[in-house]
Amino acid sequence: MNIQAIVCSFILAIGLVLICTSTNTVDEDTDFTKTTYTVLFVIGCVMTVVGGLGYLYTIYEVLMRAHQKFKARQLRKLEQQVVRRRTETMARTRTIALTMEREKAMSMNGGGPA
Repeated sequence: MNIQAIVCSFILAIGLVLICTSTNTVDEDTDFTKTTYTVLFVIGCVMTVVGGLGYLYTIYEVLMRAHQKFKARQLRKLEQQVVRRRTETMARTRTIALTMEREKAMSMNGGGPA
């Protein structure tokens, strides 16, 4: 997975935890002052916005990279594997068919060279 997305997810999660802590939804017996709650809330909001925007930007980058590859008609890894296996299977099928043709021709000619 993309490291940038992981980091942004952590920032987003920490921001959400700070917001929950500052609004007394997590622990109601803390001895924080009103100023501390406000500071935690502001820092939580900032971290949530930064993490969310970073995460959205990361998703945008991934989608744009995929779109550019699609426009350039580059095959993805799975598509490359499918094409390679299909080519190998077709080559094997041709080889088997040629071998069978040769054996059939030899059996009609009397068994082949002796």
